Amino acid sequence: MLPIDLEILKYIFFEKHIYAHKIKPYLQGSQYELTSNQIQSFEQDSSMLDVPLSEVPFTIFDLETTGLLPEVGHEIISIGAVKITGTDAEVGEGFHQQVRPIRPVTKLTLELTGLDEQDLNQSPPFIEGLSNFLTFSENSIWVAHPARFDLNFLQVMLKRWKLPSLAPLSLDTHAVAKALYPEENHQLDALIQRFGIQQLVRHFALNDAIMTAELLTHLIAELQNRGIHTIRDIYTHLYEK
Repeated sequence: MLPIDLEILKYIFFEKHIYAHKIKPYLQGSQYELTSNQIQSFEQDSSMLDVPLSEVPFTIFDLETTGLLPEVGHEIISIGAVKITGTDAEVGEGFHQQVRPIRPVTKLTLELTGLDEQDLNQSPPFIEGLSNFLTFSENSIWVAHPARFDLNFLQVMLKRWKLPSLAPLSLDTHAVAKALYPEENHQLDALIQRFGIQQLVRHFALNDAIMTAELLTHLIAELQNRGIHTIRDIYTHLYEK
């Protein structure tokens, strides 16, 4: 693996142009127009900010990627998500979408995620995978651990694919855990152990989403104990500290 500064230069002066060339055919098809329109009309009812946490519809999602830096061409290769309502620990409908990458995936990434190269190459492109996820997650609060990473990665991908930006109502379980338990480890593995959550195989998007969903129910219970009862309360009393 190259040092990060060399990787950035490699992307800017070489790979970025290859990406643009390979993506161009997708930008002329009906799926691109559909996804672009879907992003622009994506709906999340802002009244959910003031609904009691126990009644809020959540979509907990996780992205598996080819690296940590979308700015140097790393890509989303799978999206996993589940739905829950408030503190209901029963996970509802599940979603798992593999995404065909533009450039080859390293052996290390395949081993880490458990994904198969042949399956990935036969999967839908990013614009179609994203469209499916938007349909699944509409009218719910998005949740990820940490949401800051996943949402930033998604925004960079949208820009690369010349799609409109997206600013979903969201909740970052990493940020919430850090605010509630400032002296503890806030990584997902540590929190899984802290709350006695069943350990599933990590770095498989759907599994990580399932475990984060259960983590969310524990965090909501603690928030309620501390007098925080809505998403707006979280934004005001935790995020703004």
